[in-house]
Amino acid sequence: MKIVVIGSGTAGSNFALFMRKLDKKAEITVIGKEPTMQYSPCALPHVISGTIEKPEDVIVFPNEFYEKQKINLMLNTEAKAIDRERKVVITDKGEVPYDKLVLAVGSKAFIPPIKGVENEGVFTLKSLDDVRRIKAYIAERKPKKAVVIGAGLIGLEGAEAFAKLGMEVLVVELMDRLMPTMLDKDTAKLVQAEMERHGVFFRFGVGVSEIIGSPVEAVKIGDEEVPADLVLVATGVRANTDLAKQAGLEVDRGIVVNEHLQTSDPDIYAIGDCAEVIDAVTGKRTLSQLGTSAVRMAKVAAEHIAGKDVSFRPVFNTAITELFGLEIGTFGITEERAKKEGIEVAVGKFKGSTKPEYYPGGKPITVKLIFRKSDRKLIGGQIVGGERVWGRIMTLSALAQKGATVEDVAYLETAYAPPISPTIDPITVAAEMAQRKLR
Repeated sequence: MKIVVIGSGTAGSNFALFMRKLDKKAEITVIGKEPTMQYSPCALPHVISGTIEKPEDVIVFPNEFYEKQKINLMLNTEAKAIDRERKVVITDKGEVPYDKLVLAVGSKAFIPPIKGVENEGVFTLKSLDDVRRIKAYIAERKPKKAVVIGAGLIGLEGAEAFAKLGMEVLVVELMDRLMPTMLDKDTAKLVQAEMERHGVFFRFGVGVSEIIGSPVEAVKIGDEEVPADLVLVATGVRANTDLAKQAGLEVDRGIVVNEHLQTSDPDIYAIGDCAEVIDAVTGKRTLSQLGTSAVRMAKVAAEHIAGKDVSFRPVFNTAITELFGLEIGTFGITEERAKKEGIEVAVGKFKGSTKPEYYPGGKPITVKLIFRKSDRKLIGGQIVGGERVWGRIMTLSALAQKGATVEDVAYLETAYAPPISPTIDPITVAAEMAQRKLR
């Protein structure tokens, strides 16, 4: 069987490795625009800050590793078209035949139509080349004032990196808070306060209308000119759908797939940032542009091609980050979005400590849980705290994936040791608070 993968990023690289484990004889070819296989986009801000020394350090495996697995690599190669009738991929280096085709074409940075956005000193943060350009610019120009457009995960992590390098940082966000798709305003304020304590400041409800100077000298926010000598555009990403659209596949915001990750052509699969899957709370189509989702999609697609009866489950988009030592974890729906979707919810919120009150060194932690009134099920959560957010958000997400109710969370068996956690965990207290509202 000839299996061709278009895309050498997280989804495509992991698919090729999963597929090779399942089928030792299949002819697997990966076509990728970049010169390397998978690297970690989530690590890129940490390369800018210097926490990770070199851009090359975020490459997961060298190309030779894949070649040893008898995976054919066609890197520095662009897929131009898909001929579904002849079952070939047309590239700038010739045609590649397939029996099964996997689209792992990822996403691209969305660049809004801002005057001057193409000027020197304006960057996106999506690829290794982006990081190399930013680091070279910083080394040459030694910028003092950075403006970040967009307060999502990449924007905030980029802002943290610039602040750690000693720059004054301003984040400009059209919405009324940071991480607007992941946090409600009350939890977002906790993150904002911590970032401001470290010299990152915010302007909400406004946009940048112009970038002045090349190299950059200022940005225009409304009628005000704000000095800046570096600008990061972090206004989100868009799924790469052009190739699928040209091939006549069903496309919406992403490439539409079924539960097996097959497109409207059953011999073509789509995985990773480009694939449109199902939201676990609303049942609507959504994008799940997370590294963890890309790996899970890669595994499901490989197993399905290998003949297993597996499905990709609806997503809660569980995510976590750390900013200046503050951990932020989220999954599922926010309270605000639930209202927009017409979902009646009960919310439990608790602010406590990561350790018992009598034990030194405890750090503040705030847990917000969202339960659907109609069936009492957990459908969203947000945790902001000084430590051990990861384990709690993973636990809650796993419970939600299993259909847990407010009672399941309130009576959850947890672990206790004074140096690690309190006797009654903050997540169970938050659930109890929601439970009272549902009686």
